[in-house]
Amino acid sequence: MTRLKLSIAMCTYNGERFLREQLESLSHQTRLPDEVVVGDDGSSDATLEILETWARGVPFPVRITRNEKNLGFAKNFEATLSRCRGDILFPCDQDDVWEPEKIEKMAAVFEQEAAVEVVYCGYQRIDQDGNPRRSHEPLDWRVPPQANIYWPKLQQETPQGAGCLSAVRKTLLEKVFPLPPHWPHDMWIYVSAPVFGQMRTLDIPLIRYRRHEQNSSDFGVPVVWKAGKNTYYIHSVQLYETQTPMREELYRRWNTFPDNDYKRGYLEYLRQQDIHFGNRLKIEKNFLRNFPLVWIEWFSGRYFRYEQPWKSFCFDCKEGLLNLLQGGYQKDSSL
Repeated sequence: MTRLKLSIAMCTYNGERFLREQLESLSHQTRLPDEVVVGDDGSSDATLEILETWARGVPFPVRITRNEKNLGFAKNFEATLSRCRGDILFPCDQDDVWEPEKIEKMAAVFEQEAAVEVVYCGYQRIDQDGNPRRSHEPLDWRVPPQANIYWPKLQQETPQGAGCLSAVRKTLLEKVFPLPPHWPHDMWIYVSAPVFGQMRTLDIPLIRYRRHEQNSSDFGVPVVWKAGKNTYYIHSVQLYETQTPMREELYRRWNTFPDNDYKRGYLEYLRQQDIHFGNRLKIEKNFLRNFPLVWIEWFSGRYFRYEQPWKSFCFDCKEGLLNLLQGGYQKDSSL
């Protein structure tokens, strides 16, 4: 069995509050990394001082880069991952805590299965003081299903998708990067990896994921669709419109990716979205011009392939007429 070189890619930004605890957990791994590569996004607190002090006391090399300008968490991770020299890369947030066997157990999967491109692990949520919040069940998705750009079949087969739970082959990143502008780095890897190989999930909590008021992502936040699930018929079309740039980027980039059953199934899912939600959006924006689409969607049965068909049908007609009377379509900017 080939022993692979392992890199931790840590991104930091004003992380002094929790950083020491995370660094301590990296130092106590049962299998130490071959390097830690840090991308600091312009911290103004003691983050860099903490990192430099820690780097002098660990038995592996630590390379710290301070970005000349703030890149944002996705681009910072892209840049930091790209600087790693290892065969397997572990994205690392500044405020979590890794269990001692995280690197060892996840690296073993790659060393035993050459076809695996990404490995995810389970997690335990903790609060800002380190107290457990909930069990390590699959993460919650904050957006309505079916209108969401993330294929439900993918979510069912690989329920974890967050970068902090992942380890990824360097060779995969060379195929899927550069990162499209509107995509989070971890979700782009998540949806693209199965085009090139397999993903695995270790159903054991190997990370304590901290939720606090300064988190950069919504991962771990319970599903809230405005007033609840009964508002799906309202927010599904607006979600589809909001995610249009992501969808267009996926189509464009995937044209250069290899063909397989996963890619064909995912693209067919998106094409069906384009037909139904695209037509619903046209109905709501210009009711007079697109009135026939109401009946096309109804008699084709497409309304009934999605949740709340009657409410969706009535809502589209109401919104179309209302926008006609008010003189224009109003997009919900809160999504």
